[in-house]
Amino acid sequence: MDHLSPSYNPSELVGLNQAHKRNLWLTVIGLIFFVLVYLALSGWFAWASYSFILQGLTGTGAGLYSWIAGIGSGLISLFMIKALFFVKKGSLGDEYEITAKDQPQLFQFLYQLADETGAPRPHRVFLSPQVNACVFYDLSMLNFFFPSKKNLEIGLALVNVLSISELKAVLAHEFGHFAQKSMAVGNWVYIAQQIAAHLIARRDALDDFLRSVSRFDIRVAWIGWILRLVIWSLRAAMESFFNLVVLAQRALSREMEFQADLVAVSVTGSDALIHALHKLQAADEAWETTQGFIMDHIRMGKGAKDIFPIHSKIIDHSRKIWNNPHYGKVPELPSQNPENHRVFTSEIAQPPRMWATHPYNHERETNAKKRYVPRSLDDRSGWLIFDDAESLREKFTEKILSNFKTEFSHDPEILTAVDEFYKKEYLNSDYKGTYLGRSFVRYASSPKEFYNYKIDSPKEELDNLYPQSLSEQLEKLRSLEKEKNLLTGLQDGFYTPADGIIRFRGTELKKKELPSAIKSLEEDCKTIQALIFDHDKRCRSVHRKAAEEIGSGWPEYLEGLLEVLHYADHSRANIEDSRALLNNVYSVVTADRHVSSGELVRLVAAGNQVYEAISEVHKHKENIILDSELLKDLELKDWSSAFSKFEFTRATEANMQKWLEVVDSWIDEALGALFALKHASLERLLIAESKVAEKIRNPKSKLEPAPEPSKVVSEYPTLTPGKERKLQKRLDLWDRFQTADGFVPGLMRFAVATGILSGALYLTSFAVFR
Repeated sequence: MDHLSPSYNPSELVGLNQAHKRNLWLTVIGLIFFVLVYLALSGWFAWASYSFILQGLTGTGAGLYSWIAGIGSGLISLFMIKALFFVKKGSLGDEYEITAKDQPQLFQFLYQLADETGAPRPHRVFLSPQVNACVFYDLSMLNFFFPSKKNLEIGLALVNVLSISELKAVLAHEFGHFAQKSMAVGNWVYIAQQIAAHLIARRDALDDFLRSVSRFDIRVAWIGWILRLVIWSLRAAMESFFNLVVLAQRALSREMEFQADLVAVSVTGSDALIHALHKLQAADEAWETTQGFIMDHIRMGKGAKDIFPIHSKIIDHSRKIWNNPHYGKVPELPSQNPENHRVFTSEIAQPPRMWATHPYNHERETNAKKRYVPRSLDDRSGWLIFDDAESLREKFTEKILSNFKTEFSHDPEILTAVDEFYKKEYLNSDYKGTYLGRSFVRYASSPKEFYNYKIDSPKEELDNLYPQSLSEQLEKLRSLEKEKNLLTGLQDGFYTPADGIIRFRGTELKKKELPSAIKSLEEDCKTIQALIFDHDKRCRSVHRKAAEEIGSGWPEYLEGLLEVLHYADHSRANIEDSRALLNNVYSVVTADRHVSSGELVRLVAAGNQVYEAISEVHKHKENIILDSELLKDLELKDWSSAFSKFEFTRATEANMQKWLEVVDSWIDEALGALFALKHASLERLLIAESKVAEKIRNPKSKLEPAPEPSKVVSEYPTLTPGKERKLQKRLDLWDRFQTADGFVPGLMRFAVATGILSGALYLTSFAVFR
């Protein structure tokens, strides 16, 4: 196979730069220091335990107190030593191991690629259904001294979208990690992270024992209090110290990713990896849609023999809907000065999911083209590196679908069903994207707001209802909202900018300048939103006025559909918003791994907002009348049949733990029904409006009387943008101290923890040096 031919590998291209070497040494020194301190503390408390107990046995100490101090020191030592003994098995969610016997052509490709990159061959190879490729391995304390054997995961949804050159570049990047000597340091840091996680986060029988002792008689409880305080100080001090190691390792990891990219460049050229990276966002989005499409068909008793052509077809349809010829496709490489060609621009957003921990896309492209390596690209499908790819895809599809544990039959027309799905009215390009990714009814507190637009001649209005300028407004709004969300994420600490500098529209922003920039963007968004909302009202008013000229029940039918859509979307938004509040409160009250009585009250109150939102939907389900077309689309006999019997209860302090275990099932059921109603009513509304419009344009066309209209309740919760429940974005001072959230709280916690730890070391020194 010509794509397996050896490539020129310029060794100087992948050599370590000064930043890589510096971060490597900083990480190693910090890691060695952390391990030495950890082992020294473990050994100290073990020796103190031995010394105290020996004094108790020989009668040279303080009798009972020597025994108490000895057992206490022993428990602290045990607490630290037990974290050293772990084995973490590398695993995949739906792992499917293949061998050279199963796929000789693939393994020939991988072995030759390993040789080209100077990397060891993978120990084991697994396939997964994801848009992913990665290295994973088993880890234990032994890997401090012996290298771990590295396994390779290849996601078939990734293979499905890449050419041979692009797939080779992605796998060469992973082999670049196989070959890195500094990868061992990454392993060591990861092992240390597991130890730190066991020490800091894990709660086990020893913690339960100390808590029970603390609740005992006061004459004994003080022992538990002291031990818990010492263990808290150990956890806090070691976590703060280890975070410094992690900072150095992150900087090293960034350099390792750049170097792995250069390994890929050295064997596939400067363009193949960047082209692959460009395709990942579309592949991720389409794969999620593909899984949802398959799940919907499984519920209807239908399945696919091969899921991957569906993935490809969804990308093709999405490209047309978004009117973006480069969606999931690579922009054409210019014949002149290709080294100056750029696919990515400077970003403040996160990279694609597969490489979420990697440098930003534009940084990786700059790195890959710093020294441009031209190479011819093989644009044939990545599936060609597999033996009998069609059979493999079918076997893997069968494995994926078997997880549903339900009976279904393969639908030979499923690709046609994909095409039919994308023929839905709301996806019609004539609407210029008005109904894609946005809810126009959310901006109105009542459906009646859509009918206050004065219309003189509906026929004249209909001819110019969706102009091209609308598409431009929508695109501008999406761009502004993306910028606003990213800057808000930076302000709230959810994102970190590339190289620590916030670049916005060609200028650098300081963090204190973010609020004013965000406010300016909010004002710009409101201006365009008002224009688009005005257009939404105009659309509904024009069609209602046209329906009045036609009669035959069409005005009432349109109104009923709009009311159902408004009800479904606002009810859905209210439940989702209450869930967001519950998740926010839960994250806050559990941040320090302890929920106080006051925090429990707050969590119960947030939980009952979820309960109220769900109960409102169940309270109204009997009184909502859906028209015959909607019921047919939803495959329901009536709206109440979309729900199970309402047996959910309010949250209380007594039932909170069990309540949290079941709340998601009630939320998901309600959201599932409301989502289905929202999409069905939007589709029927647009279809009905198009029928009315056609009758007005062509009076001789036939239009049957409208079905009996849908009816909803007169009052229900509404949630217009800006009225969402307020979320806590920062922890209070005590929780910030407990979690070391911020420089000052972190410094304070470290000072307190080291003070307590120093006191414990001082007291035990009387036994150690006696």
